[in-house]
Amino acid sequence: MLKKFNQRLQMQMFYFHKYDIFKKSKRYAEAKSLLEEILKEKTLGQDLNNRKTIYSHLSGINEIMGNPSEALLWEKKYSQLNDSLNAENVKLEINKLETKFNTSEKEKKIAFLSAEKNQKQMEVNKKNYYLWVLSLALLSFTGLLIFLFIIYRNNKKLSEQKEINLQQKIKDIKQKEELALTKAILEGEERERERVAKDLHDGLGGMLAGVKINLSTWSSTHLNPDLHRDFYKILGQLDNSVSELRHVARNLMPESLLNFGLEIALRDLCEFYTRKDLEIDFQAIDIDKELPLNTQLNIYRIVQELLANAIKHAEATNILLQCSQSQENFFITIEDNGKGFENSKVQNNKSMGLRNLKNRVDYMKGTMEVSSDSQGRTINIELNIHGE
Repeated sequence: MLKKFNQRLQMQMFYFHKYDIFKKSKRYAEAKSLLEEILKEKTLGQDLNNRKTIYSHLSGINEIMGNPSEALLWEKKYSQLNDSLNAENVKLEINKLETKFNTSEKEKKIAFLSAEKNQKQMEVNKKNYYLWVLSLALLSFTGLLIFLFIIYRNNKKLSEQKEINLQQKIKDIKQKEELALTKAILEGEERERERVAKDLHDGLGGMLAGVKINLSTWSSTHLNPDLHRDFYKILGQLDNSVSELRHVARNLMPESLLNFGLEIALRDLCEFYTRKDLEIDFQAIDIDKELPLNTQLNIYRIVQELLANAIKHAEATNILLQCSQSQENFFITIEDNGKGFENSKVQNNKSMGLRNLKNRVDYMKGTMEVSSDSQGRTINIELNIHGE
């Protein structure tokens, strides 16, 4: 009936109430389908504000359903449409300011012509009267010009200040949107890491460990180690595979971080990378054990990326890692004796594996300085522990 009589507002209220009921009932697939149906609706789906709202809800419902890639796609559509609407609003505001300015200019011209006309009329009518009348008119005219000039200057300054404020608001909005997008990406990445780590450790890892135990028990009673060396070699390979699987799960979601905190987790990470031809010296200074878990996880990922880059790209044999905290600031310094790289290559984040590192540093409102020479390289990072 609403479609028949083209009651758009009531149609919009009906659809979104229906969506809200689906979502609260955890009927997420039906809620998603309803949103997609609204987008296809020729009346409601054409309204840009409706589309922006639907994009936002589609991003949220896909995130709840465990579709981070699709959620990110809708979030990007929302950001693009929001930027477009903001740009249109800026244009409208600028046009209003220009209209006010042109009106003011016309009023000034009218006032000027009116004053000039009055002056001429006075000169015609009182041409033979006292000279002091002419002097008074000249003084009045001069005062009027000064007054108009002051008004013009004040209006111009006001217009310029409004333009500056408007540009700053646009910049702040873009920064907030970029931060929200980065946060969504990082949180989605960590959730996926945690899910994969649990599946590997509890699922596949448990199954392989069970197979190994059963084979070991069976072989101890049915096989001779001297006669069946190939079997025991395969059993050893299975044992190595289980260990490697656990290493992978540990890198995806470090249990020591969840159980014992950041400092012990970083120390375990350094010990994990240490080998015969690589020495890692880890120094921890005043690290707060009560840091929020999300902050600890971000710092852990930053250090993990730093160590991986030093080992993979710099081919270092000696690494010094120092982590310290001073109230709201967290400092990370890593030095290595690797082959270094040219400073111009620092900008190529993709080839050096620094893009993810830079995203996490920016997310925590931090700064990063990189210096390198033939003797190695040094990276200094300063983070705000409440910068998320």
